Amino acid sequence: MLLYQFRKGTNPRRVIIYLAEKGIDIPRYELDYANAQHRSAAYLKINPAGRAPTLVTESGLAITESAAIVEYLEERYPENPMIGADPLSRARVRALERLGNDLIARGQLWLWNRTDAFPAKERDPSRKMADRLQRHVTELLDVLEVEIGDNAFLAGAAPTIADFTTFTIFQTARERFDLPFGNGHPRLDSWYARFRARRSADY
Repeated sequence: MLLYQFRKGTNPRRVIIYLAEKGIDIPRYELDYANAQHRSAAYLKINPAGRAPTLVTESGLAITESAAIVEYLEERYPENPMIGADPLSRARVRALERLGNDLIARGQLWLWNRTDAFPAKERDPSRKMADRLQRHVTELLDVLEVEIGDNAFLAGAAPTIADFTTFTIFQTARERFDLPFGNGHPRLDSWYARFRARRSADY
């Protein structure tokens, strides 16, 4: 197997953090985003979307979405499950993971307009649009603030793929761009601090 990654990318970090938490060591290739290697003809043959991550399996199949990569690896390495150990816990984790995935999608749209760092995604960033998108981001943060309750992590006492997914957009906004994200949600703010202290969260 070979994982093509961009270490600081929001979606690649879902897989990077998962691998660290799971204790899986697979060969990796760091894409040179600064020089648009992810848009090169060679990489587009592997992943036509020109994005990271991509996991090329032993059979040569390229898995090009981070959630699918994580689920594939969970099936390959079932020990120490990160997606729940029974049908109810898996349903709970998957529901929260999908909320986190939606938060990434909305959060990235917000970032594309809140900063000028993504010209390939948004040629004309608009603070007015960012302010409108903030409402949609906050809607999901409000839900997650309730869902976490008094748990240490989103789905309970131990981290799961729901945490790995949701954490990445927080980290991107807060650390790469020094922007507030979820700071007005005290439970999520505490959760972020707890997860950020884990070795898997280091850049």
